[in-house]
Amino acid sequence: MPPAPPFANQDPSQLSIDQLAELLTFCDDAYYRDAQSPLSDAAYDRAKDRLRAVAPDHPVVHKIGAPAGSGDKVAHVSSMLSLDKCTMADEFWAWYRGNLAQSTGKPNSAKLDDAARQWAAQPAGRLVATPKIDGLACALRYNAKGELEVAATRGDGRVGEDVTLNAKRIANLVQRLPAGGPQGPLEVRGEVYLPLSRFASVSDQFANPRNLAAGVLKAKDSSAFPPENLAFFAYDLISQAGDVAPTTESAKLELLVALGFAPPPWRVCSGLDAQAAFDRFAANRATDDFESDGIVLRMDDLALAARLGVTSHHPRAAIAWKYAANSDTTVLEAVHWSVARTGTITPVAVVAPVTLSGATVTRATLHNVSNLLRLALRPGDQIEVVRRGGVIPHVERVVLPGTAAAVQPPSACPSCGAPTVQVQRDDGKGKSVLVLQCGDPDHCVAARQRSLLHFCQSLELEGFGDKVVEILIDQGLVDNPADLFLLRVDDLTALPRVGPTMASNLLAQVQRARRTKLPMLLVSLGIPSLGKQTAQLLAARGDLAAIRSMSTADIAQLHSLGDKSAEAIVRGLAEQSMLLDALLLHIEVETQMLPGGPGDGPMAGQVVVFTGAMQRMGRRDAQQWVIKQGGLAGDSVTADTTFLVVGGDELDSPTPSSKLKKAIKLRDGGQKLQILSEDGFFQNFGSVL
Repeated sequence: MPPAPPFANQDPSQLSIDQLAELLTFCDDAYYRDAQSPLSDAAYDRAKDRLRAVAPDHPVVHKIGAPAGSGDKVAHVSSMLSLDKCTMADEFWAWYRGNLAQSTGKPNSAKLDDAARQWAAQPAGRLVATPKIDGLACALRYNAKGELEVAATRGDGRVGEDVTLNAKRIANLVQRLPAGGPQGPLEVRGEVYLPLSRFASVSDQFANPRNLAAGVLKAKDSSAFPPENLAFFAYDLISQAGDVAPTTESAKLELLVALGFAPPPWRVCSGLDAQAAFDRFAANRATDDFESDGIVLRMDDLALAARLGVTSHHPRAAIAWKYAANSDTTVLEAVHWSVARTGTITPVAVVAPVTLSGATVTRATLHNVSNLLRLALRPGDQIEVVRRGGVIPHVERVVLPGTAAAVQPPSACPSCGAPTVQVQRDDGKGKSVLVLQCGDPDHCVAARQRSLLHFCQSLELEGFGDKVVEILIDQGLVDNPADLFLLRVDDLTALPRVGPTMASNLLAQVQRARRTKLPMLLVSLGIPSLGKQTAQLLAARGDLAAIRSMSTADIAQLHSLGDKSAEAIVRGLAEQSMLLDALLLHIEVETQMLPGGPGDGPMAGQVVVFTGAMQRMGRRDAQQWVIKQGGLAGDSVTADTTFLVVGGDELDSPTPSSKLKKAIKLRDGGQKLQILSEDGFFQNFGSVL
């Protein structure tokens, strides 16, 4: 890829028309031909919006993609157009109102609002909403025998690049149309993408899933990361024979399903419900197994779509409503080091304020020392910060290096001054990474604060937040969690900004915790691998004394927890032995052993998760019923889950919940997991009413 123009990182408002056009052309070529992203999405959009504002008729404004690369060329049956876009509800409504004006021949104006709202509630004004997948547009051409003959990228919209050999290796891509259904010649269009669950194993080597997917699909040699890792979402069907004629977008998606394709999640909505559809898809991003940067809204009525027509750039009957940018460039101001409750010291980037996914971000995680050293960060770097899935911001890459010295890990703990130790540790994805550790975590003030805060949060002690915990340790009133139960009113009222009422409330929380459920106590210890579900699993098999005496082998065999998790739990319980003994002087532990001993009951060996609106009983009552029958009730779907029980009508919903989506993914990946309705589940295991 040639070097970026020297003005690539300047404010677009300061660039000339020619400079903007050169920059956008460079970015398009890099993105569509070389699977590279020289600018963040937000920076690219700013540059294109600026060119559109100052030169709306410039060819680059209306350009689609980039010329196909060095592979064989494929002329498309019809142009693969781009999409018009909006970022706000009023922009969407202006587009929607404009479609009504176009279809009725009336001038588009705010006076059409009432008519548009009436139209929105009618079948003619109905929309189909899908996520806007951040992948690579691809056209699949099937011959008269129904065989996949050619696969091609978008290219410049008219001519794409032949990627047939690699596309045929995508696991969920239909190789031959099923007998009895529509046959070719026809073309299916959609998006090739890399599932985030597969990208996780190589995320330290590649910038993002989209670029890797594009590189793999176009690669001459794909042995390093085979195309079998990719997936395909189908969203359009073009029949060349003329015998496949769905009348709506929703019928088209249903037909694609019947042909064996996987369309993206979709829902039919009225124009008045578009905001709700946008919000729902946005809320699902954190658990989706794909990246999306907005939603696509299409008029459901295909006859109306045909009347609305197309521009040289996009169809008028569809629009992309983009999420607030989840990535952008900013300046690295410093790297701070945060001490966790285990003594692990994590680098955190302090950055110039930048807005991502609608929130102002000033700090971004760097995960570990390995990542810091790989990026070779230095103050003054222009960096790209990403909130993937709209969650925790992290530093993706260096866009333009600064001139200061590279940041190095500290030799002393920033909290207590003890020497630091660099150790290799499994990152949970099967890779070994370098992490920094305080050499004396037991006496490290920051580590003790985090540990005490974790204990308070696990036991749900209201009022014991960061500041209170910090003051308790700084004043020497609390050294470990057991000391909380020795606090008196006078101790607390002597603290800054703590009056009698607040002191009484805090002590009432401590008093309540003197009777604690065993799973909560286990989680409060902060032992690696001992989270809520594992704690519940252990608690359902014995009391605290029995759990403390369990061997690695005993724990490892419980729902295939595995040797590593079991070793961490046994080691952690031994290390926390003195704390547990001290806590037992003040608290009573509620035990929930299974009747008749471990493993007894009709649900023995089963891990059940509930989702949706339960009709027979509340979700917590249903979980307790599972426990009484000898099973384990989980709050989230994991590889250990054996049943997902779905309440209400969610099984029939075109947009399943995050739990249902994950369960389907695990089941289709070979896990022994059953998805049942509430009635189906209780019919299998007996009535509870």
